[in-house]
Amino acid sequence: MKICMDLHTHTVSCGHGYSTLKENIEAADKAGLLFLGLSEHGPALSGGPNAMYFGNYKCIPRQYGTLRLLCGAEADIMDYEGRLDLEERLLEKLDYVIASMHVICVTPGSRRENTRASIKAMQNPYVKILGHPDDSRYPLDYEELVRAAKEEQAALELNNASLHPQSARQGGRENIRTLLDTCAKYGVPVLMGSDSHICYSIGHFEAALEMIREVDFPEELILNDKPERLGKFVNIDL
Repeated sequence: MKICMDLHTHTVSCGHGYSTLKENIEAADKAGLLFLGLSEHGPALSGGPNAMYFGNYKCIPRQYGTLRLLCGAEADIMDYEGRLDLEERLLEKLDYVIASMHVICVTPGSRRENTRASIKAMQNPYVKILGHPDDSRYPLDYEELVRAAKEEQAALELNNASLHPQSARQGGRENIRTLLDTCAKYGVPVLMGSDSHICYSIGHFEAALEMIREVDFPEELILNDKPERLGKFVNIDL
């Protein structure tokens, strides 16, 4: 498998990242990626950029040699109805949107409430990726979630950072195993994301790939080596 994309990355602009966009671009090029996604947190997360940041993406060149930059966002899910912290007028201008739950933005609810919030977010026409659905602080009904992702033609993220020993998320390994088993059962694709907050982890998915091997997850359901399928999950023509 030749990894060609990393769509979940952050820079100093998110308030708790440690690399510049230039450093991330250079790291992505060094890693041999074809697509690098810029996915800063929405404004509801402490330190996140304001709406003007996302509205000014037009100033960023999109092509750097063989590397193409996709300008998106990791929008924050704000309630159990799946509402996001970015307005539709901004979402429609982005190349892609990841929707994720963070404890600063939405209080963890019951399994039913968290699952509803995630599904409602995926029903947003601009959301094609659900970020890190693997945190035991937000218990999820994976059967219901994966069936909904299949219906909405959305991808579920296999977040490499959730497998880090010092991750603030809880139960990542066990939850990801369940997520992968359920995705394999229903034929739902996953997108590996580094969730990089420093350039040195751009394009690195070692922990995620190890988990994929452990559960014998079907390679055809992994999107990161399939640029021809990327167009289904972004809002632009490739």
